[in-house]
Amino acid sequence: MIWKNRRIICLMCLFTIGGFASNTIASAEQAKGSEVTESRKSIVFKNNVRNTNSNSTPFDVEETPGRTRFDYDSLTKLMEEHKTPLSAMTPEWLNLAIEHRTRYDVYDNGFTRDIPGYNDQIHQRTRFLFEIEKIIDPLRFTLELTDIRAPLAKYDQEHSPIFANHFDFTQLHLDLVSKDFLGTGYGAKFEVGRLILEYGESRLVGGHRWGTFTPTFDGMRFSIGNDKEKWGLHIFGTRPVNRQPTELDWNTPETYFSGIHITNRDFHWANADAYFFQLNEGNKVRQRNLSTTGFRLFAKPTKGLLDYEIESMYQFGDTQDMSVFAHRHHGEIGYSFETAMPLRLVYLFDYSSGDPDPNKNFDILYAKRRVEYGPTGMFGPFFPSNLFSPVGFRMTLLPVPNVRLMMSHRAYWLADKRGAFVGSGLQDPTGRSGGFLGNMLDVSVGWDPQWSYLKRVSFDIGYSHIFKGSYFDKVPGSPGSADTNYGYTMATIKF
Repeated sequence: MIWKNRRIICLMCLFTIGGFASNTIASAEQAKGSEVTESRKSIVFKNNVRNTNSNSTPFDVEETPGRTRFDYDSLTKLMEEHKTPLSAMTPEWLNLAIEHRTRYDVYDNGFTRDIPGYNDQIHQRTRFLFEIEKIIDPLRFTLELTDIRAPLAKYDQEHSPIFANHFDFTQLHLDLVSKDFLGTGYGAKFEVGRLILEYGESRLVGGHRWGTFTPTFDGMRFSIGNDKEKWGLHIFGTRPVNRQPTELDWNTPETYFSGIHITNRDFHWANADAYFFQLNEGNKVRQRNLSTTGFRLFAKPTKGLLDYEIESMYQFGDTQDMSVFAHRHHGEIGYSFETAMPLRLVYLFDYSSGDPDPNKNFDILYAKRRVEYGPTGMFGPFFPSNLFSPVGFRMTLLPVPNVRLMMSHRAYWLADKRGAFVGSGLQDPTGRSGGFLGNMLDVSVGWDPQWSYLKRVSFDIGYSHIFKGSYFDKVPGSPGSADTNYGYTMATIKF
């Protein structure tokens, strides 16, 4: 399997470089006579367009789980649009930005076997982002350095790779960019180096996030088109990077992660994604060899109209030489009201298969969880694995353009009551503890001041309450049935 993957990757490289080379020669000749037409510009990658307008609305109620600012930061976009102070002072060929985020988290009455009571943490993340473009066309260069720390953390979390990663490379890649790949009219990009991967609504693969962990990968990726218009195609072959708290990260020995992701946006009422991801672990403890395939259908949120989303994922292969078949399904129906204060309501449904053997549960790979399953980081009580949530609602409201309120409420059960409550260390193999985990209320407020020096700072505050279910009354090793209260305050500043 590994040798076959390598052959495919090599062929992909040769084909891509050949296409770029022929296209680059033709583009160079064409550039001498005229500029690219407006029709072609509309289908070039969005991140190549500069926009110096700094008065855009900071929030949008129609943001989706993979892109909302409560789970994902937009530093790259702000930098490339010259909306950060440093990038505004740089020449056109240089993008530069620095971001720092500090968050304080605290909760009581824990929900895991290892931390049954009180816990708090200060989380700090500092990012330095550097891009060179245009001056060496068709080549681009990206460097991102990230420093993640957890001072004052308890339970030795400050030394855990989940919570700490002292000054390391998050991105370091060279890109070959085409505005009209092989005359197709689609923009394309071939990247080699350390990458961040982000696909769909990040339910399987996501990059920067609200929590403390950002998965990175060493390898290559080829993209043509984009996920905003018409067709988009992404192919990648990588090795996941092992995260070391105080040493330089390096890729995981004998572990490979590859895949293909296709998008189509021809029909506003039925946008479609299809994908296949392959994970092969060599010397890891779990030794996962998993194939994950799936599809996503959705209508984009539009004011005054109902919208929907359906995503189904199927997983097969083996873990520790045991055969695995698992599946996960997400559904939602939303409505964006035509009101003076933008308001959106969403009904949510989720099911992720489970099994008495934890190795046979649905594996979430490198997914995000913040918006659909509550705050992550040191909290993150629910994983979309051996989980059933048939009733859930989320509301977002913009009372003023620079303030965003979000409230959600969901009820959770174990999909298989004999299986593990994933992430908690709790399991009752007999199933006598039942499967009702409880309900969670999640409320958060984001504020982006748009005046004076504070326009470079954003603030977030949130509160979550777990109404523990009957499962905690009976499960062996229970941390107790008292409800959990969680709160956080967070400030982010961009230079």
